[in-house]
Amino acid sequence: MVETAKANGLNPYKYLEFLLTRLPGSNYKTNSNSLDLMMPWDELIQTTCKAD
Repeated sequence: MVETAKANGLNPYKYLEFLLTRLPGSNYKTNSNSLDLMMPWDELIQTTCKAD
């Protein structure tokens, strides 16, 4: 996950923090599309976790 974050121009710490704070409350077990929103190329992820 760290290398994928780096490959997509993200700060790995910010990306992991984003995932670990949002995944526990998400409905990924019943809605697999919610996992698409957690991919490093998602627009929200890119703006939130962009490497400085």
